[in-house]
Amino acid sequence: MRVREFQHEGTGLHLNYLGMTNEQMPTVDLRYWVTSLGAIHLRLRYFNISGTRFFRGPFFFNGTRVAGGQTIDTSPDPEWLSLGIYYERRLRPWYRDYEDNWPAWLRKWDLRARFGLKYTYINFVMNGGHAKAVALSPGHETKEDFYHQSMPLPTIGMEAYRRITRNFIFQASFEGNWINRWNSLRSEGGTVWASQNGFEGHARLIYENPQYLGGTRLMTGMFVYYYSQLEDSHEDGNFIRWSSFGPEAGIGYSF
Repeated sequence: MRVREFQHEGTGLHLNYLGMTNEQMPTVDLRYWVTSLGAIHLRLRYFNISGTRFFRGPFFFNGTRVAGGQTIDTSPDPEWLSLGIYYERRLRPWYRDYEDNWPAWLRKWDLRARFGLKYTYINFVMNGGHAKAVALSPGHETKEDFYHQSMPLPTIGMEAYRRITRNFIFQASFEGNWINRWNSLRSEGGTVWASQNGFEGHARLIYENPQYLGGTRLMTGMFVYYYSQLEDSHEDGNFIRWSSFGPEAGIGYSF
């Protein structure tokens, strides 16, 4: 991460160096099937990511020369969030009649295309926005509201389901977005040009047993996640990027 204010370039700070080495991503996915083929998909996600680090020497952040000799706490204030709304469409009816001529491993996949908008809310703070600055620091604010210039990103994705046994289903999914130097319609010492991109992928094993669990499903798997945002104007030059990966588990219910 690097946050510039006018001519005061920010120090490049790796999130790992700030103690932000672990993250939880609680996510709520809601789908409403408008027809048997099309659904509205709403996703709300909370990023539980923070850390602490003792700095011996000073560094620059958002025009502030932050004093050394203090512990920097990056607990979000408020929390980081993302919200996505998508339209999903089942594709199998388009190719089901041709599957008999395909290799066995390509048959019986239920593919779903997804497209919509995704917005990410990040307010990065150090010690609640009031970390101690050196005496002659040009600024004294130690926070950056990335959400002011964040834009709802056009996002596309794909999901694939395949039944393995009577009770187990394999699911794979990915989605991504990308914009480069779009006018954010905000002004910080001139037009703020926004560049953002992101990607996430999942590989999951789903267990269902209608006889005993009804509409409840259990899920476990692995995920990867990546996000990047750059704001650039005469006054601001703010950049953040993070990635994560690891195991995931969840529970679903269909009715």
